[in-house]
Amino acid sequence: MKPSTMFRILMPALAGMVATAAGAQAPAPLADPIPGQLAQSHAMVALETVVSGLVSPVAAAVAPGDRRHLYVADQIGLVWRVHIANRAEDGDDGDDDDDDAGSRQPEQFLDVRSLLVSPLGLGPGKYDERGLLGIAFHPQFRFNGLFYTFTSQPVKGAADFSTMPAGAAPNCQSVVTEWRVQRPGRRNSPVDLGSARELMRIDKPQFNHNGGAIAFGPDQMLYISLGDGGAADDEGVGHVAGGNAQSLAPGNVLGKILRIDPLGRNAANGRYGIPADNPFVNRDGADEIFAYGFRNPFRMSFDPMGRLIVGDVGQNQVEEVDVVTAGGNYGWRIKEGTFLFDTGGPDAPGFVHADSPGLPAGLVDPIAQYDHADGAGAPPSRVAVIGGYVYRGNRLQQLKGQYVFGDYSGRGGPTPQGHLFVLGRNNRVENLTPVNRNPFDLAVLGFAQDQRGELYLLANGSGTLLGTTGVVMKFVRARR
Repeated sequence: MKPSTMFRILMPALAGMVATAAGAQAPAPLADPIPGQLAQSHAMVALETVVSGLVSPVAAAVAPGDRRHLYVADQIGLVWRVHIANRAEDGDDGDDDDDDAGSRQPEQFLDVRSLLVSPLGLGPGKYDERGLLGIAFHPQFRFNGLFYTFTSQPVKGAADFSTMPAGAAPNCQSVVTEWRVQRPGRRNSPVDLGSARELMRIDKPQFNHNGGAIAFGPDQMLYISLGDGGAADDEGVGHVAGGNAQSLAPGNVLGKILRIDPLGRNAANGRYGIPADNPFVNRDGADEIFAYGFRNPFRMSFDPMGRLIVGDVGQNQVEEVDVVTAGGNYGWRIKEGTFLFDTGGPDAPGFVHADSPGLPAGLVDPIAQYDHADGAGAPPSRVAVIGGYVYRGNRLQQLKGQYVFGDYSGRGGPTPQGHLFVLGRNNRVENLTPVNRNPFDLAVLGFAQDQRGELYLLANGSGTLLGTTGVVMKFVRARR
């Protein structure tokens, strides 16, 4: 496998501009937006399987006060408690309740399969972007026992937010739900299934571009990522003129990152709070919005400095990584990465047509980007960025301070060929190849980070909801 360099540090230059004013030359697609070779990272890492036999693990979280487990969300609707440390590694915290030291068999923590839209698997080979997509534990979980999920559910009455025109039915609804464990502060306490409380319900026009990442920031607010609604070019039924991602109209939260206080009650529906310092809190119907202009911000995380880093999935050519700040407009569908985007009209797919870093004014460019193919006319080998984490552990010094992420690369062939990347010093993006998985034959679905800062890969061998090839793997030192 010889990956192409479809990455580069963003340059303050304007190249290849094509005039689009009335009477001027029509935009022309760029056949190879970002030529060049991707450097190989010097970091030597391996992947160690922690658990296997899952279907499609797409998200994971840690519970404050529990350093021994990851809580892994399998897209089909199951949350697994996965053992990642034994007593010797963890230290004795004095709590002998339900001690499971030494066991590495995953335990079922929550089953929401009955809540999900059914059947999952609309695309070729059971490919689907809906399901259980996110999980996050409240920072005060040890005391209040609260955690949250993001799910794709059947339409159930009026949504809190909708872009659907009269008479048109949504494909499904995205739902953020609060749950509570029965005995907060006690190890391995079961979930109180009667505690489920919906925070918000959002109409989804199509089955794809759901976003679905949820995470608490250092401010203890809950951040929620939402895609533009689906289909292509951010247009069609359920998409407003100019695209959902660019709209700040009342009720349009698609293509946005939201920021809420789940313990508050001053939202329009009375189920959560609106932080007073949200950037659009005084704009009618935009109270929850933290940032906008996203196509499909599928995975996101906070780094040790408190920055929110998002992998925003592109359409057919360019993928991007963004550092997200309050009130920022991240460009879709005006731009894809640093490139100007044209929708191509009603009967043609959209395309990028000119590199335009820094322009138009008011849009925030990504800190890194890459395209799908190794050259003009070459078949695509990358298809969707999967956001990761900045490594802050102690076992892999070569990765210290670097952002580790990947590309899904799970469609278009009989065997997935995912990619792992690092974004290191000076925003140099490099290919990261595990020494014991070369060639890399898994679809990258997500990443996780434990309370020590060590990293985990969430992947499967199909790129779909078929089979039980899903794995959680830990990044470890390579044996020489």
